[in-house]
Amino acid sequence: MNWLPRPSLYQEAEANRLKRKEHTAAAINASSTTVSLIGGQTANSAESVNLTLRIAAARVQSGVKVKV
Repeated sequence: MNWLPRPSLYQEAEANRLKRKEHTAAAINASSTTVSLIGGQTANSAESVNLTLRIAAARVQSGVKVKV
């Protein structure tokens, strides 16, 4: 039944290129969201480690007696 005209090879290639571009953009957006979530967790855990170290240092400093 091949009576309908087919798009030109250029049109087919352009349509495929646009599909790949959309898929790539979607993948980049998904990965950047994941990276930002991981980055936020890393920053949050780094801050909690810093806070814990500051608390520990304050406890050690308060327990240290100065030698005369």
